[in-house]
Amino acid sequence: MGRSPLGSGPGPELVLWPLSALALPLLPLLVILLSALEGPRRLVMVVPQGQRVVSVPFTLQDGWLGSPRLALTAEIPAESSIELDVALLDGAGRSVLDLAKEGWRASGTWAEDGETGTWEESDTGVTLGLRPGRTGRFQLAVELQELLDGAGRPLPMPIVVRGSLRNHAVDVPLLLFTAAMSFAAVQVLLLATYAVSRCRRVQRSPEAAAGLRLEAAGPGLLRVSVAARWERPHDGPPAGSSLRTAALDLVVSDGLGRPWLRHREMVGVGRWSNDDDHWLSVRRQLYLRLPERDSWRVRVELPEDFRDAGEPWEIEWLQLTLEDGVVTAWPVTVLPLEGAARER
Repeated sequence: MGRSPLGSGPGPELVLWPLSALALPLLPLLVILLSALEGPRRLVMVVPQGQRVVSVPFTLQDGWLGSPRLALTAEIPAESSIELDVALLDGAGRSVLDLAKEGWRASGTWAEDGETGTWEESDTGVTLGLRPGRTGRFQLAVELQELLDGAGRPLPMPIVVRGSLRNHAVDVPLLLFTAAMSFAAVQVLLLATYAVSRCRRVQRSPEAAAGLRLEAAGPGLLRVSVAARWERPHDGPPAGSSLRTAALDLVVSDGLGRPWLRHREMVGVGRWSNDDDHWLSVRRQLYLRLPERDSWRVRVELPEDFRDAGEPWEIEWLQLTLEDGVVTAWPVTVLPLEGAARER
């Protein structure tokens, strides 16, 4: 039995366009990355009681990437409450946004089952998502209306208000969810394109040979998948071995029993152990381009046993799987039946 000529040129079964969909989950992640490259602008204001303090000017940018987000936090003593008036001023000093913020800070101790500790809670911050409409210069005006202690008495002391400005802030959880959903949709597309064939037949044989008949041909390739396993009669650990390859014979015949392809190749033999279980295995995929629609019969054969060191490895099972209409995302070696047909 001679070795058949091989062909490896890409054909119509090479379908690349679904791979471009892998860019979809990357787009939300790219937006998150571009947003993270922008460092925040820091603002610090010391605000005395009853005075209006204006920050240094800053720029709010309008654009396609995110939107400006301003976060303010007031630093106040423990067991106190606060009321602030905040205004956003444009370049001419006109107020374009006004809001009032009431905040508090409380702490205490706890005891349970002989254990004690302290706790602290506060609500002294506010975050603003802005849409300026156009890029421009703005300022913040902050006025402390009242600062009270736990008994409701005024505290005559200034407070520090810290701000953080990001011009291209994005909704990170929403974008991560979008990336995850896009990736799931792309996986469905890839499975539908590359993992679903028109027809599939499977046979598992306790012998070292198996054959299947399949009505096949048309767009795509015929994928021949071979898997086999050999075991020793007893579970003792195998001795050292130089076994590396085994001969795989493939015969393809048409509906009248005429052979269109006789192919032999050497395939790698894997050696495996799991606790007291030891076995040899072979896994190989071959691709055929069928010239016409017919009832094709595919037969494969591997060695019945390997007389290696010690007891022989005996075939446990051989599984043959045929899949018709296969397309791939990469070039594969194809066994051309047309050439073998001319040799008949």
